[in-house]
Amino acid sequence: MGQAEARAPRRAKNVKVHSSKQSAEASFLFLYSDTGGGHRAAASAIDEALSSTSEGARIRSHHVDAFAACGVFPLREGVASYGAMLKVQPSPYPAIYHLTNGQTRYRVISELGLPFIRRNLRRMLEMTKPDVIVSVHPLINSYARTVMSALDSHATLVTVITDLVTIHHSWTSGAAADEYVVPTPEARALCIARGIAPEHVHDLGLPIRSGFHPRTADAATAKSDLGLDPKRRTLLVMAGGEGGGKLKKLLPEIADTVRALGVQLVVVAGRNSALRKRLLEITDRLGDAPQILGFIDNVADYMRAADVLLSKAGPGAIAEAFACGLPIVLFEYISGQERGNLDFVAARGGGVVALSADAVASALQRLMRPGSPELAAMRERALAAARPHAARDIARFLTGLLARRRQVSGVAPTSSP
Repeated sequence: MGQAEARAPRRAKNVKVHSSKQSAEASFLFLYSDTGGGHRAAASAIDEALSSTSEGARIRSHHVDAFAACGVFPLREGVASYGAMLKVQPSPYPAIYHLTNGQTRYRVISELGLPFIRRNLRRMLEMTKPDVIVSVHPLINSYARTVMSALDSHATLVTVITDLVTIHHSWTSGAAADEYVVPTPEARALCIARGIAPEHVHDLGLPIRSGFHPRTADAATAKSDLGLDPKRRTLLVMAGGEGGGKLKKLLPEIADTVRALGVQLVVVAGRNSALRKRLLEITDRLGDAPQILGFIDNVADYMRAADVLLSKAGPGAIAEAFACGLPIVLFEYISGQERGNLDFVAARGGGVVALSADAVASALQRLMRPGSPELAAMRERALAAARPHAARDIARFLTGLLARRRQVSGVAPTSSP
């Protein structure tokens, strides 16, 4: 065996790396976990925007679901249980969130979990040799920093926070990242209050995929393109990527209002096949020819066709709806991490909070009546609060970091293996 072969890092068992651009000058590593749909989507949005920058042709990107690829039992299974916990009612997840949400408490928990990811994470970093690591999940940050320190890595660690207002201590624990990208002024203020230097906290918005923009044609055309009645008002209903929560109970409770208003219903059940099956069984109660969908890739098309979005308070759904100018009625939130999103939407005026069936019915009666001035005002405010170019702005920030890293430190970009 030659010297070069002896130094080559072993491939970590079960580590799966999705990468692009086989010949490149710089290596970007995106770390996330498929808990919900937002973390992977945010990473993909940033990477898509990176490829459009002037540096894009010279960047090789790697995408790794860190806990699935590098974690082992019980850490891997514990993180993977997120979706299952949200589908159980009442969900145990909020209690876990609050019990772990403390600076000291999270540090202890993180240290306990480290042995169950450290080895494979180290091998994965040795294999990808990143210049910039972009963490898009709160639980990864401290682990990434620990392994980077052990490897004496010169990579820059950037944490992209995907919660709008209420931020778990895992995002900021130990100020592990070199730079923090946050989606709102409220998030920036909280990071600074926790001791992160202001010059390292950058309010650039929540990255969303391209394609989320207001209608370019009239509403009738947008509806017709999806097989919807162009003459009827449309209510789009979403419950997050996992399709958990109280939607199964809520829809029958507001069915009379939906029918009375003559609204056509489009429900996106996400990955929750049991929810979709149950709703398909009661379609006759949900108005005339409702569409009951599973996980879909063309959410933006449905947002442009809809008149109102009825949704849980997920940050991605809020950012995407605002970018489309779609007023939102928030019917549910995950206690802890999504509580601040209610105030965010209400303060921006792009939607209303309605946490009971009666409140939802009342909101729909106001917003869905023909010529509703409240609906028109909400559409304008949603667009005013939107940050549709956040992914592009973050990509430019990252390439700027790369350029400054080369210039100031003299560290040459790592050639990808």
